Amino acid sequence: MKTITLKQLVIQDFKGIKELNIDLSKTTNIYGENALGKTTIFDAFTWLLFDKDSKNRSTFDIKPLDSKNQVIRGLNPTVTGVLNIDGTELALTKIYQEKWVKKTGEAEKTFNGNSTTYEINEVPVKKSEYNKKIAELADESQ
Repeated sequence: MKTITLKQLVIQDFKGIKELNIDLSKTTNIYGENALGKTTIFDAFTWLLFDKDSKNRSTFDIKPLDSKNQVIRGLNPTVTGVLNIDGTELALTKIYQEKWVKKTGEAEKTFNGNSTTYEINEVPVKKSEYNKKIAELADESQ
């Protein structure tokens, strides 16, 4: 059985978190009042691994919202987790990117949805390769 520890979690523009870098190489306690982001941290980690939030939902909003509950455009939620697997470091990154297109004859670009970019040790990989690596590390059902 592999020994896997989470050494670092870096979160950017994910839900209500603008930027957070958590060093988990030592004992780390995450606590605080309600609505301060504890669950968002866990959501970021479960999204990184399994495309789900902490309540096992695959459909949930990760984009930051403004004071009127409208999505803030131009931000790309990014989560990086650095794992230690039997003494070997592995960095997993997932980026939820906006797609903007400029149609012929139009002056402005328009929002055309989102796409997700996957990286293993800072190297872009296909979703299938990323998911295969995750499956080697953890069983989502457990």
